[in-house]
Amino acid sequence: PPAPAADGGYVPSARPGTRAPHGWLSDGVSTLDLFGDGFVLLDFGGAASDIGPLATAIEARGVPFRHCPVDVPEIAAACARRFALVRPDGHVAWRGDALPGDPVGAVDIVRGAA
Repeated sequence: PPAPAADGGYVPSARPGTRAPHGWLSDGVSTLDLFGDGFVLLDFGGAASDIGPLATAIEARGVPFRHCPVDVPEIAAACARRFALVRPDGHVAWRGDALPGDPVGAVDIVRGAA
């Protein structure tokens, strides 16, 4: 996705550090309604994803977490990667097309412990 507009205009993206993009999910809920109670892994994979190692690492650190498969092409396009991990404040902590190879290290980084 492009860098933020020089004129200060908002360009939706899931670039780490930016606010996660808004979009309407198939059940009429906004993506923004997903954030606030813990970390949320937005998953645009379309098929079942093995998030077990990441979920285990997050839960082992006592961090509230939810996995949310998303099937809305417009939101997936704005995120531009298969996964986006969103902090409770709605900012993207991490994104990628594959889950981190070192889930414990990644969790420690995004929660500010490393």
